[in-house]
Amino acid sequence: MKISYEVPNPSEYNELRTAAGLSEKEVSSAKTALSRSVFSVLIRDEESKLIGMARIVGDGGCYFQIVDIAVRPPDKEIKKAIMNEITDYLRENAPKDADVILMADVPSIGLYQTFGFDYTYPKSISLSGTL
Repeated sequence: MKISYEVPNPSEYNELRTAAGLSEKEVSSAKTALSRSVFSVLIRDEESKLIGMARIVGDGGCYFQIVDIAVRPPDKEIKKAIMNEITDYLRENAPKDADVILMADVPSIGLYQTFGFDYTYPKSISLSGTL
């Protein structure tokens, strides 16, 4: 397992997303999004195949959002390694008063809670939409 701090190319990104059960993004959208990452961590197997990733997006000051947490095949230890890298980056680079947000699939909530994340409800609730 090899950890690197770079963004994948759009093709590799979409391949991992679909293998991890996430939706594929248009290549132009993926290219723009990946280039605007605040931080990205990739995990590759011994054949250099991308098997896990996550990114941080945001304004670099007040708000950071953890996105594209994807692992193939599903592996809690790889996801944990990714979250260790993400939270290490945030501890070193995000201001203490920054808001860090992630949207979790239900099976992963327990893992994210071990990293200090918790429900925002009832103080707030997340909404999602396509415009």
